[in-house]
Amino acid sequence: MPSRIKILLPLLTILALALTLSACQQPVPTIDAGQNAAKAPTTAPAPEQPQPEATSQPEATQAPADDGFQPVEDVVGKVILPPEAPASFNPTDRPDASVGDADATLTMYEWCDYAYPGCLTFNNEVLPQLKKDYVDTGKLRIVHKEFPVAGGDPSVIASFAAQCAAQQGKYQDMADWLYNNADAWSQQSDIQAMKDAVKPGGEAVGLEDLDAFNACIDNEKPLEDIKQDYYDGSDLKFRELPGFVIDGRVINQGASPEELTTIIDALLQQKETGSLPDTVVTVTPSPTPDTDFEEETVTAMGDPNAPVTIVEFSDYQCPFCLRHFQQTMPQLKKDYIDTGKVRYVFKDFPLSFHKQAMPAAMAAECAGEQGKYWEMHDKLFGERDKWNENPNVNDVMKQFARELGLDEKQFNACFDSEKYKDEILADQQEGMAAGVQGTPAFFINGQFLSGAQPYEVFKQIIDQILAGKQ
Repeated sequence: MPSRIKILLPLLTILALALTLSACQQPVPTIDAGQNAAKAPTTAPAPEQPQPEATSQPEATQAPADDGFQPVEDVVGKVILPPEAPASFNPTDRPDASVGDADATLTMYEWCDYAYPGCLTFNNEVLPQLKKDYVDTGKLRIVHKEFPVAGGDPSVIASFAAQCAAQQGKYQDMADWLYNNADAWSQQSDIQAMKDAVKPGGEAVGLEDLDAFNACIDNEKPLEDIKQDYYDGSDLKFRELPGFVIDGRVINQGASPEELTTIIDALLQQKETGSLPDTVVTVTPSPTPDTDFEEETVTAMGDPNAPVTIVEFSDYQCPFCLRHFQQTMPQLKKDYIDTGKVRYVFKDFPLSFHKQAMPAAMAAECAGEQGKYWEMHDKLFGERDKWNENPNVNDVMKQFARELGLDEKQFNACFDSEKYKDEILADQQEGMAAGVQGTPAFFINGQFLSGAQPYEVFKQIIDQILAGKQ
C-alpha cells in the first residue's frame, strides 16, 4: 500500500475535480458494463458541490431574431459550433503523441482515458477516418493528451505505457494495443501487477529498446507530463470523453462522428473563406438565460403547488437520459414527487443525430392526448432496445400504442400528421434559450444541473431548497 500511495497519490490529488461523465452528446459504445465498475481510483474524487453553470444561447450566423435567439426552424438539425477556449488556454505540445503536419490548417487536441468506452470507439472507429480525410491531406494535426480520470489506477499506468512508448516513436501503436487489450491490464488490483500487465505491449508493438520501456514504466517517468496534460484540460470542464479543442474551440460534452466532421469542415471553411457554412450555428455567452418556461400539464406530474419544480430537458434516445430514468427517477418519485414536495416537468430536447428521438417524442405526446403520456414515456425508456436505431421506428411506436390500449385510429392520425412536432421543437428552443446543449439537463427551481447525476445530488439540492422554505 505505501508503494501505491507513493506512485499515484500525486496524480489522484490533482484529479479531485474530475469530470462528471454524464451528459449525452453521442451514443454509448457497446462494452461490458461491469468492466469499468471494478476500476475505481484508490482515492475517489469527492463529488463537486452542484453550482449553477454558465449558459449559452444560439446565435445566427446572420442577423438574430429580435429576442436574441435564432428562430427554432433555423437552428434545429444544425450543429452548435463549440465555444472558444478560455483566454488562459495554452496547452503543452506533445510531438511524440501527435499525428499530422506541424503546419496543418487546424490543430485538434484530444484528451482521453484508455479505459473509457468513448475513447475506445474514437480510437478504433473515428480516428482512422479523421486521419484519412483530414490528417493525411494536411488539413488537421491531432495532439493526444493524457486524461486518466475514468478508469482508476490502471488508467494511470496505461498512460505511463503510452508515453513511454511515445519516447520511441510508437505512441499510436501502443495506444491501439492498450485500447484493444484492456482486459489484460484494467483488472489488476496491485500497482506492480498493473505495470507488469502493460509491459507486454512494448514487445507487441515492436519497440527496439524494451529495457528502456520497462524502466520508464517502473520509474513513473511520464508522471509530470501526465499531470501537465490534466492541468491543460482541467479548465475545460469535460463531461464526456474524448474531450477536444479544435482550433481554439472546446468540445467538452462529446460529439458524434457526424458532428465532429461538421465542426471540422466548418472551421476549415472559415479559414479558407472567412465565413462559416449554414450547417452550424454559433453560441455566445448569455448574461440572462431564459428559464421562464411554458407551463405544462400533460407532461407534468406531482402537486402543481409543490414548493420545488424540476424541469427536465431530455432525449428518449440518449443513453444518459435512460440512466437517469432507471437509476434516479424512481427514488425521486417515491421520496419527493409522490409526497407532494416536487412537481416534475418533462420537456423534449431531441438531439440532431438521434434520428429516432423525434418519433419517440411525438409518440409520447400523442399518447398524452388519451391520458397516457407517462405510460408511453416509461415504455419508450423501458423498451428502448426495440426502437433505438430501428429504421422501422414508426411501426414500433404504433405497436406500443396498441399495447397501451390506446385508440389506434386516433393515435395513428396524430402520429402520422406530426401533430406535436412544433410543440416539441418549441421545447427544444426553450432549452436552448436557457443554455441547454446536452441531455439530460435539469432546472431545479431555476438552478441548472447538467447530466445524469446521482440521486444524492438531486436530494441535496431539493433538501436545501425545502429547508429554506420552512
